[in-house]
Amino acid sequence: MGNWFRFFGGTPRRFLTTLAGIGLIVVLINPGILETAVNRFAAALMPLLGPALAIVIVFAGLRMILRGK
Repeated sequence: MGNWFRFFGGTPRRFLTTLAGIGLIVVLINPGILETAVNRFAAALMPLLGPALAIVIVFAGLRMILRGK
């Protein structure tokens, strides 16, 4: 069993590739899981988008004022 684990998860790159492959197979079998994951991810990011947009607008305005473009 240790040889299999070292082959598929011996390095971080192999581990992430293995997880991506397993995830792709799961999504091909049941596409509803991907929809649920994307919806939950978007819902988690919504409270952060407002303040992030405000910060970007402020920095863009300051850059325009200081650099003239």
